[in-house]
Amino acid sequence: MGLDKRLWALTKGTRRYIGVVVGIGWLIVTLNVLQITLIGNAVDKAFAGDPDMTGLALAFVGIIVLRSVLNWGSRIASHSASSRIKLQLRDRLYAHLAKLGPGFLSGERTGEWVNTAVDGVEMLEVYFGLYLPQLVLGLTIPLLLALFIAFVDPVSALILLLSAPLIPASLGIISSRFREVSGRYWATASQLSAQFLDSLQGLPTLKMFNQSQVQGERIAEQSESLRQDTMHLLAVNQVSLFFIDWVATLGTTVLASALAVWRLQAGALTVGSAIMMVLISVELARPLILLGAYFHAGAAGIGAARHIFSALEQEPAVLEAKFPQKPKQIVPQIQFDSVSFAYDAGERAALHDVSFVINPGETVALVGPSGAGKSTVAKLLFRFFDPQTGNLSLSGHELPALSLAWLRTQLSLVPQDTYLFYGTIAENLRIAKVDATDAELETAVRIANIHDFITSLPDGFDTLIGERGLNLSGGQAQRLAIARAVLKDAPVVVLDEATSHVDAVSETAIQASLEQLTANKTVLIIAHRLSTVRHADRILVMDNGRLVESGSHEALLAQNGVYARLVSAQMAPISNHQSPLSATEVSA
Repeated sequence: MGLDKRLWALTKGTRRYIGVVVGIGWLIVTLNVLQITLIGNAVDKAFAGDPDMTGLALAFVGIIVLRSVLNWGSRIASHSASSRIKLQLRDRLYAHLAKLGPGFLSGERTGEWVNTAVDGVEMLEVYFGLYLPQLVLGLTIPLLLALFIAFVDPVSALILLLSAPLIPASLGIISSRFREVSGRYWATASQLSAQFLDSLQGLPTLKMFNQSQVQGERIAEQSESLRQDTMHLLAVNQVSLFFIDWVATLGTTVLASALAVWRLQAGALTVGSAIMMVLISVELARPLILLGAYFHAGAAGIGAARHIFSALEQEPAVLEAKFPQKPKQIVPQIQFDSVSFAYDAGERAALHDVSFVINPGETVALVGPSGAGKSTVAKLLFRFFDPQTGNLSLSGHELPALSLAWLRTQLSLVPQDTYLFYGTIAENLRIAKVDATDAELETAVRIANIHDFITSLPDGFDTLIGERGLNLSGGQAQRLAIARAVLKDAPVVVLDEATSHVDAVSETAIQASLEQLTANKTVLIIAHRLSTVRHADRILVMDNGRLVESGSHEALLAQNGVYARLVSAQMAPISNHQSPLSATEVSA
């Protein structure tokens, strides 16, 4: 029980709505007390033989109508507070996950974060909209009502007030156990969501290997775990609510009734006053009972909140400079100076003491066996990570000194695996340039050699391409990636194995597009297919995270080193008739 300081901090800007709910709660209790007072007066008038109840009846009806209006206003204010907080929390979570970057998410399950951002944040509705206001009401209303009862009978007021803390005390005893169970429930629900998403995204693979039933059984097992956690959570919830109701009934209503009879017999109360005290004791217990109910409902979202804060409290892998530079003039020169980098402390370095310079307008290829560190070079250049030692610079400026947004506007990437979002072709292209005109889109897709395909579609640029571009071939997706890079028109272009997953015909078309894309630009080519880098100005050869060779295609062959062995390995299957693939189809 109590107030979570981190969640309370999220209410900044919406506390006025919570204040409105609290204020309305006080007004409603005031009306309830007034209604009870009218009942008590009516009883006393009846015992006194006064039959005129017209005024009391009209006041009674007026109170009921006004209370209905106030309850409606309370619900509106409550929802306004919680919905605004949820919106802010989702925005903040997404912004921070984006700031943490690919490095953080590479070790996480996407489905768990989807579940957290959608269902987890939604579960905080009760916490913000109901529990927080009720926490204030639960602490203040019993005191105010005890003060009112004191005007009627101070002895009864003191006894009732002493019994009130029983409910908060019982909540405190139960809360730690409930948080533990709700946390376990949330973890299981998130894992099930992640597993279900994995299964949907990998459905073609599961079908190919006849594993869809096996995966279904795993999901069923996870669902059973969630069912058990749900029942456990429900059991704890019901036991605690029963205990709270029992304590409330014993500590207030029954006690108040006994006190009323005792004080009535002692002549300290009239019949009407005794009835008033019993009814007000119910009002005294009501906010505490509601506090217990809302606590249990709101606590279910606290497990999700812990997951959210685990991300919000993470420091990004790279930090923006306090006064980031945005040079007006750029000379597209890239320099790596004694760069060493490991993804995790204690692991083998992905890069070790790597140094090279790519001059403006130069095309440099980076080749090597799988796991040599080639793609890591691109990740460091885009500042998804910072090296542990050494320096990287662009246009003579060290990367950490540059604005991250500015740096990434200077770089275009055509990746090995093109990510296409659910939406139209035009929407996916405009990721590179939000304000791109239709004419610019047309020019870009012509350069990317995909114009004819797009115009052959019934809806053209407005064609929905499906989630992750599953409706497109690998070559078509790659050409859309090239069109994006054309639209961005950055001075530095990085080609990360851009033709590794396409057939020979698509590769020819893509190579022609890449030649237009990279004209007069500084280019870094990360390649598996060595035939695509023969005409590079320079080839850098990496092995086990080290830069081991540098030179032209001919010079490196003459050295008879790592590069020559890679070329030989790609040609060997052809010469030995072990594969129908051409040399350009063989991956190093």
